[in-house]
Amino acid sequence: MAFTGSYSSVRRYVHRLRPPEPRVVVRVQTAPGEEAQVDFGPVGLLYDPAKDRLRPAFAFVATLSYSRHQYAELVFDQKVPTWIGLHRRAFESWGGVPRRIVPDNLKAAVAEALVYDPVLGEAYRRMAQHYGFVISPTKPYTARHKGKVENGVHYLQRNFIAGQDFANIVVANQHLRIWVRETAGTREHGTP
Repeated sequence: MAFTGSYSSVRRYVHRLRPPEPRVVVRVQTAPGEEAQVDFGPVGLLYDPAKDRLRPAFAFVATLSYSRHQYAELVFDQKVPTWIGLHRRAFESWGGVPRRIVPDNLKAAVAEALVYDPVLGEAYRRMAQHYGFVISPTKPYTARHKGKVENGVHYLQRNFIAGQDFANIVVANQHLRIWVRETAGTREHGTP
């Protein structure tokens, strides 16, 4: 007599016999001022008063790895001038520049994503030289290597953007600055 159960039934049975090995995760500790992780995340449509229409928007989040202090801003693009300006405003808000910035492999930061020797975008490379920080992009397809900022982006999406209806991106950014300072940046509300 042939077995008539499904493949998923067999998997569940085998899983009970031998559960998978737990995934080992190493928490990376950094010194104060050592590192910041930066990333973008989609936040849906926001009204652009300059173009008089709704446009897809993104949250830029920069997270200091030691303190988890954030800088966040909503923007309509991820182009090089926007990327450079966001970094400058993050540094101004922190009152300093971390020694290392960890981006993923977006075009504004990395011209060619390679595992061991990525080719950096020229404008970003010059900015790093000017401010004196090292750019340390993650390996391609390894978002987990910048988990502090990934968590920060998700926290912003779930706790600031979710269910909100802002008049426009200017108003949204005004509220975001307050939220980062008074909610995301306080321990009693749970920093990301």
